[in-house]
Amino acid sequence: MSLRELKVLVVDDDANILKLLKLSLEELGCQVEAASSSAAGMALLNGRLWDLLLTDMRLGDGTGLDLVRFARKVDPRALCVVMTAFASFDNAVEAVKAGAFDYLTKPFSNAQLEHLLGKIDTVLGLRRENQRLRIDGERPDFFAGQLSPAVRRLEDFVRKVSPTNETLLLVGESGTGKSELAKAIHARSARSSGTFVTVFCSTLAEGVLESELFGHAKGAFTGAVVDRPGKFETAQGGTLFLDEIGELSPSAQSRLLRFLQDKVVERVGSNQALPVDTRIIVATNRNLQEEVAEGRFREDLYYRLNILECHLVALRHRREDIPVLAKRFLEEALAARGRPRGLALAPAALEVLDAYAWPGNLRELRNVIERLVLLCDKPEAGVEDLPESVRAPAVPPAQALEGPLKSLEEVERAHIEKVLAAEPNQERAAQILGITTVTLWRKRKLYGLP
Repeated sequence: MSLRELKVLVVDDDANILKLLKLSLEELGCQVEAASSSAAGMALLNGRLWDLLLTDMRLGDGTGLDLVRFARKVDPRALCVVMTAFASFDNAVEAVKAGAFDYLTKPFSNAQLEHLLGKIDTVLGLRRENQRLRIDGERPDFFAGQLSPAVRRLEDFVRKVSPTNETLLLVGESGTGKSELAKAIHARSARSSGTFVTVFCSTLAEGVLESELFGHAKGAFTGAVVDRPGKFETAQGGTLFLDEIGELSPSAQSRLLRFLQDKVVERVGSNQALPVDTRIIVATNRNLQEEVAEGRFREDLYYRLNILECHLVALRHRREDIPVLAKRFLEEALAARGRPRGLALAPAALEVLDAYAWPGNLRELRNVIERLVLLCDKPEAGVEDLPESVRAPAVPPAQALEGPLKSLEEVERAHIEKVLAAEPNQERAAQILGITTVTLWRKRKLYGLP
């Protein structure tokens, strides 16, 4: 890829700097689009692929770090660079923790900008070469090396449903890898040569979201000067992944239900039904049954989506996968940053990673590893190189605990078993535990309890 082919999104709320940067990048041969706010940047990031996001640290309606986090959520492999006039080591650490590839101190010269673009081009070239050399095996990268029963069951599920065109519902805590699983399903389907489009339903306002999903007709609202296709049409012949589906408005829910029933969409402001061949995968970290009971989610849509439900188990409940994932994320981070030498994880560091609860799941583990790659200049990362929050989580001291130390999974299982033994009624047992009956049913299934 030459610099002429690099697709760059620049975000800065200073109109003069934005114009100057756009001109400089275009003179270097890049294809450039500019945005003057965080909201405008997110709109351009949602559902589109960029080689580079170049954003200012301070924006009028947000921060560059928020934009970087969003870009990485849309595409975990996104390359982001933060610009700042207030350079410091702490700022650099914060930028990398958010997922930035690098940062630039303002003011910077065209030579510095060209050097940065050369690094981006090198990394993208390495990625393309790795992709070319990768030998496709039976199991997709999402599952590689993981041994937990939960992941094995998940892999079997994916093997069965990927070749179909059925709608899928992915359920799990934030950070468990729902978007990555959706991509793995798409890659194993007959639609793999088609487009995979992602929309994060929580990031756009109601009116904007409907237009983004279903498109709009000319004159549908102020500013709609031409007909515009939505993401359903963009994903024609491929897969549309709707993350955080519980955030859809009632109107958008109705439109989605119509599509699932009739395979047609109507653009906002138009009565013309357009047939679309797009597979739908949706994801949520909410309990949709509770949302239905509270009147926030259509019951008929829920049952349409719930034909094939896939539950992603939290990382703390499959600890045997943590070392495998840590090493994989380490290799990916090193490759993405073009590190000429390797970095290993000391056995003691792996033990600490294994003991941590990982409330942020895979996303948090990936961030911790990327922090190591930035800050550790030794050949082997030890316990002292891990963040304090991981090294010393807020738990009671070992001497205050009775008996041998247990994992959170063991403690939770034992407590649920104890409550069920004392109170066989499922509704009252769920009330005692402070969870819903649906959650209790899932946990009984997970732990093999009667």
